[in-house]
Amino acid sequence: MRDSMCCGRAAAGVLGAAVFALALSGCRGDAPPVGASGTAPVGAPVAVPVRVETTIPPAVGSPYGVCAHISRGGEHPIAQRELALMKEAGIEWVRTDFDWAGVERKEGEWDFASLDETVAWAEAAGVQILPILDYDVKWASPAYKHLDKWITYVRQVVTRYKDRIRVWEVWNEQNLDGAWRDKPDAANYATLLKATYRTIKEIDPELTVLHGGLAGIPMDYIEGIYKAGGKDAFDAMNVHPYRYPGSPESQKLCEDLQKLRELMARYSDAAKPIWITEIGWPTHCPPAVIGPFLNSVVKAGFKAIRPEQAAWTVAVFDDPEYARPFTPELRAMATAMLAGCELKDVRLADLAGLDPTTTQALLMSPEEGFPADHFDAIEDFVRQGGTVILWAGVPLYYEVRRGADGTWARSSAAETYRERLHIGWEAWWTVKDRKIPEEVKGAEVAPEWKDSIVLPSKPMQSTRFFTDKALKPGDRFVPLVYGTDKTYKGVAAAAYTLNSDLKGGVIVMSYQQATNFTLPERQALVLPRAYLLALQAGVDRMFWYEFQAVEEDPFYNEHHFGIVHKDLSPKPAYTAMQVLSRARPAGSANFAGAWRLAEGVCRIGWLRPDGRKAWAVWRADGARLCRLTLRGAVAEAFDHLGTPVALDVRDGVAAVTLNDAVLYLVGPDDVTVEGVKDE
Repeated sequence: MRDSMCCGRAAAGVLGAAVFALALSGCRGDAPPVGASGTAPVGAPVAVPVRVETTIPPAVGSPYGVCAHISRGGEHPIAQRELALMKEAGIEWVRTDFDWAGVERKEGEWDFASLDETVAWAEAAGVQILPILDYDVKWASPAYKHLDKWITYVRQVVTRYKDRIRVWEVWNEQNLDGAWRDKPDAANYATLLKATYRTIKEIDPELTVLHGGLAGIPMDYIEGIYKAGGKDAFDAMNVHPYRYPGSPESQKLCEDLQKLRELMARYSDAAKPIWITEIGWPTHCPPAVIGPFLNSVVKAGFKAIRPEQAAWTVAVFDDPEYARPFTPELRAMATAMLAGCELKDVRLADLAGLDPTTTQALLMSPEEGFPADHFDAIEDFVRQGGTVILWAGVPLYYEVRRGADGTWARSSAAETYRERLHIGWEAWWTVKDRKIPEEVKGAEVAPEWKDSIVLPSKPMQSTRFFTDKALKPGDRFVPLVYGTDKTYKGVAAAAYTLNSDLKGGVIVMSYQQATNFTLPERQALVLPRAYLLALQAGVDRMFWYEFQAVEEDPFYNEHHFGIVHKDLSPKPAYTAMQVLSRARPAGSANFAGAWRLAEGVCRIGWLRPDGRKAWAVWRADGARLCRLTLRGAVAEAFDHLGTPVALDVRDGVAAVTLNDAVLYLVGPDDVTVEGVKDE
């Protein structure tokens, strides 16, 4: 879990069922067929996929799960309301920790009262629990070195609930230092896993043992499990393939799951199920909250660099062909950050022609990478008096270059790039003679700017810091905001006023969390696509991380993964989950075959338990007007939020603009897609 030991939760209020009945009015089984009229335009084909009648066998039980801390103190008081909402959304699995320290607070003293309630409440709601056997206790840490005590805990818990809970997960993210309580080592985990597997199978051979959920899909670690003899110590593989802030398509979720299956096949283990017990997109750092702070920092930087400049025109580097084009999130953040400025978009080819007399500043892509083949143009812009804004992490840390095949690759950049813009920096891994924290959570405005920069209600954490060590005679380093803690004070935002070989300036900020968030509306767009793609890749069950968003710190991603708010009112993603589970009910079987078509179109089909075929079609890479050829009548057509979509169908053909919102079609025997033009 993103913060697996966090248990401080509180919430009030409950969600009414009627809200969602309205949202789903377009996807009920009694909806009338879509009418047919009009003529669809014809264009160059995007794809004419082969008609596929074979299916991927459905997973046993529902594939829809969520993570929730319903067994822990902070969230346990609202667990019954959460479970009811889960069931209403079609979520039939909940993953929660059965912490060792929660049932054995003192050695030899066992207390199952909280877990007994949790299990009973889940049963009453009709939601199955996936319990995590995890973490250590102070008298047996790390657990793998105290197997006798660990196995006593396992035996106590599993024996108590074996007739009510049939699947058990062994640890959580054991490939991370904090979760494993020691240096991660596949062989050491395999030792614990094998002992746990033997114990559980002794209790009941029919119980299912789930490999502990791994952070990411760490191929080397997984191979280490096999090499350590772990193949016969679990019944299902388990990974946490987070993809945010990118999309599941661009970040190759299906392709990476296929690589995992291929690795398992090399060890004759490909027949085992694969589960995803964590994946999610957090909605922290809302532009409305952080934008004013970033805007005040940029304005202070402008004043430090060009105090005489009243109005600023800023070129926003946004090239859809670049490795990281602006998402709606980044666009919203950039717009808030540059409020009061005149903005214009520029592409790679435009960088060489920027004129500081008409365009005073250039906002680069919010990342530590940069288009290395165009760096000379960026440097020349600063040399002539322009200001460049680098606003996420260590500036110019990775070279990003496009290969002959059109794909982008990144590699570590030499320090000379930063030196050429006179940027100095430091971080915990760069300085050996004094200790720099890995993260600093305090913030302090530099005295010169205390009347110009207003910090947000809670400071953003800092992990990289800026210095004056690369300045040349005539330059000036102007701290804007410090990151502070009890032992360290470093510059987290600064302006470099340059008057040497360069005559412009550089504004730098290290707040990476301002660039890796998801808007709530996009969280709802991504959720069904992630589930559909994972199921198409052969995943048996997937758990969204997580159900409730604690929402205490607006800048901490862990507090914003949830699909309901702190008060349990819905985010759009809750409705998207509800629509998905009704469009593709438990027991559905996907059609095998190609799902990614040409021009970025995705099309997935399944056979529902009611005998009807259903389809999901979308295009994650921007809107495109397409022609759908439909074999068979469309009984229902609706989007990811259940809103009915009116199709204009004639002779089995409909013109539809496909975008990143899933279009569900219920009824047709076959759906093919042909393109018309970009919109």
